[in-house]
Amino acid sequence: MNQASRLMARVGDTMATRLIAIATALLPALLPLAACGGGGEGDADGGDVDAGGDALDCSFESDDYLPYAPGFTWTYRLTDLDDGERAIKEQRIDPEVDHPDYGPVVVQVTGKQSGETVSLTRREGDRVLRFEQEDRDASGALERTTVYQPPQVRIDESSEHVELGAAWDETYTEIEYDPLGVEVMRVETVDHVEILGVDDPCDSPMGEFSCLRVRRTRLAGGVAEKEFHFARGIGKIREVGSNQLEELTACGPLGE
Repeated sequence: MNQASRLMARVGDTMATRLIAIATALLPALLPLAACGGGGEGDADGGDVDAGGDALDCSFESDDYLPYAPGFTWTYRLTDLDDGERAIKEQRIDPEVDHPDYGPVVVQVTGKQSGETVSLTRREGDRVLRFEQEDRDASGALERTTVYQPPQVRIDESSEHVELGAAWDETYTEIEYDPLGVEVMRVETVDHVEILGVDDPCDSPMGEFSCLRVRRTRLAGGVAEKEFHFARGIGKIREVGSNQLEELTACGPLGE
């Protein structure tokens, strides 16, 4: 399985983690270009923006809360809530491949300060599922592989799960392997998911949106609580954890 996964891994673009000062200095010139751009680096700390999600378009041609197809890209500004330090995270979806265990999946590549994660995912009806994730260091070397059984649900857009007040539990097992494919840990995990808002106002450096607000709380297998804001036709606008804020700064099909 690991050998097949390595063949599918893509070496992501090098992350730029110190652009805040430059972007701030150039902000007056950049404001006219603040529309969605495909995968480019972006960071805006304020200024006039168009109000309302309808005014902004990532060209995904989808009404999903999480449009999900090869070639889609998103760029996020990360803010450490303890010290205010900022960085940039870029995410893209690579072409579909046929995996020997999971069948047809797409490869989601997410850059991080110390390397990247490579996830094997698929949209099945109203849900986006993650089957496996590889963590790689800055050189591209594999650090660990995590398999999710059954697949972890990233978002569930079924009608009963996008209603205000909806709540449910998701149970799965996380199995971690070292770079040689040896199992080192197995964790039974339960996440509690709540819909806190539908069509709630939310914002990012890109502008103001109408969002689905989702809270995910880890009940077993660790301690974690995060809140996600998703806008139709665009994807994740904000993510708030215990010590980090993610805000969307750019999005669009690769190369546009």
